[in-house]
Amino acid sequence: MGWLTKWFDDTDWPKDPRLDAFRDAVWELSLNGETTGWVTTGVAPMRSFPFLWLKEERMWSQVHWLNGEHDYLEEDYGPEWHVAEELRRGHFVATDPLTSLEASFDAAAVTGLERDRLWAQLDHGVEPHIRK
Repeated sequence: MGWLTKWFDDTDWPKDPRLDAFRDAVWELSLNGETTGWVTTGVAPMRSFPFLWLKEERMWSQVHWLNGEHDYLEEDYGPEWHVAEELRRGHFVATDPLTSLEASFDAAAVTGLERDRLWAQLDHGVEPHIRK
């Protein structure tokens, strides 16, 4: 295997067990007990400094609102994993599309068939400008 092939080979990428709950996951967002949307999360390999030799993972999150709007993807990096920790604690801060104000939403992991249905429907990773 040449160095270039080895450089792009992701089979030996370390997997951070702290991110297992966020691999292709869906989180329901609610405010005052009412569902307002969902956050989808995915984990992908990345290289980081120094000199891009270090193999790590990063998490991508995307908000999908009940009204059909979708936010742009946001990255989360370790070791702090701010978004991941926020979701673990059961909340998520975002700009409420109804008020245009920042709000703290309750967040709960969606599992099973409902997670599968939402994952397919919400199309994690497709940016808003491409959805038109």
